[in-house]
Amino acid sequence: MKFLTQDEYFSTVKEFNESLKEGHWSTTTNNRWDYFGRVVNLIKELKLTNPSNILEMGTMGITCVKDTHTIDYAEKWDFPGKMPTYLHDARKLPWPIENKGYDLFIALRVYQHLAPMQKECVREAMRISKKVIMVVPSDYQNLNYFPDSKGVTYNDFIRYLGGIHPNLYTPTLAGNLYFWDTENPSAFNLEGIMVNQIEPEQLQQQQQQHVPMSLIAKAKRKLKRALRK
Repeated sequence: MKFLTQDEYFSTVKEFNESLKEGHWSTTTNNRWDYFGRVVNLIKELKLTNPSNILEMGTMGITCVKDTHTIDYAEKWDFPGKMPTYLHDARKLPWPIENKGYDLFIALRVYQHLAPMQKECVREAMRISKKVIMVVPSDYQNLNYFPDSKGVTYNDFIRYLGGIHPNLYTPTLAGNLYFWDTENPSAFNLEGIMVNQIEPEQLQQQQQQHVPMSLIAKAKRKLKRALRK
């Protein structure tokens, strides 16, 4: 399989921004590569061999793997060469896909736009695929263009899935990355495990507090050396 590279990502974004004149990627290009790159690395670790067994949703023209199947809807999110495998609004259920029809389903920064059907769409993703990767912000608001959108939190996913936790969870610069293996579900509360034990503000305060003490210690050592002479 051929995976998306960093150079391909940035060149495609540049090409799309110049042709569309809408700047969909422009303000968050660097931040988005943070999750694209991580997702590509994760897919590689899954050792999948057939891109046709992967379904990517709402790609805006950039897929993590070349020649995967895609699902988009007609009303919005146009991009050059838009020809999805499934032209379907994900909020209309059920999706036209058989149970476990795919080995992997990928939706990157899509699910904040699927309100008020987020719960149902999460369950559809688990129905149609053996493994699921999502990136979604826990807090999202865009009143000008997407007034109905809202973020999805870790606890939202737990409720949607009846207590099942993701197998992998990590924050990125543009949303939280989740991975589920439906054949090997997890009960580990990864958000709780991975929560900061020292908040960044506390760490900064501690570092600031340590600086004067280290300077004082250095001054004392210099004074002792001077007295010995």
